[in-house]
Amino acid sequence: KNYILSVLSCVKYHNIINIIKALKILKKNNHSLKFVLVTQILDKNYFLEIKKYINDNNLEKNILIFHNLETKYLINLYKYSKLYIFTSYHEVFGLTSLEAMSQGCPVLISEKSALREINGKAAKYFDPDNPTDIALKVIKVLTNKDTKNKLKSLAKSHIKRFNWDKTVHKTLRILSQ
Repeated sequence: KNYILSVLSCVKYHNIINIIKALKILKKNNHSLKFVLVTQILDKNYFLEIKKYINDNNLEKNILIFHNLETKYLINLYKYSKLYIFTSYHEVFGLTSLEAMSQGCPVLISEKSALREINGKAAKYFDPDNPTDIALKVIKVLTNKDTKNKLKSLAKSHIKRFNWDKTVHKTLRILSQ
């Protein structure tokens, strides 16, 4: 249960290497977190670059990678994760952060693209180009109970804004006009 989670496709703009660099910083400072990456490999060369970085830095024991995991298994990964992290440079929505919030998992997310608009104050933000900033924000969320509890509390009310039934009804209303 001592892990952080990221669910994203394996492409360069998702910036997975910087999560792993942050994990390396945390490991150097005696933090024993594991990193669970759930991914669909869309860029095989980038995946090989990630694997090489993991191997070159002796992080194999600290990182679990699941490929094409069925959605039904994600709920428990979110629920038991200490933190959900998302380092993307380019997103129009970022549904996985809301999925994490719905399971009571605090969210740490890139300050790029539309992610701040979607996640609002219910997430903590970091510079995705700075592994040290990522590592410091991970530590803050995990060690500061007030920060962690505030994120969880804000997430409970925030996710109520996103409802599939409301979305379907609004979409049908627009289409019928």
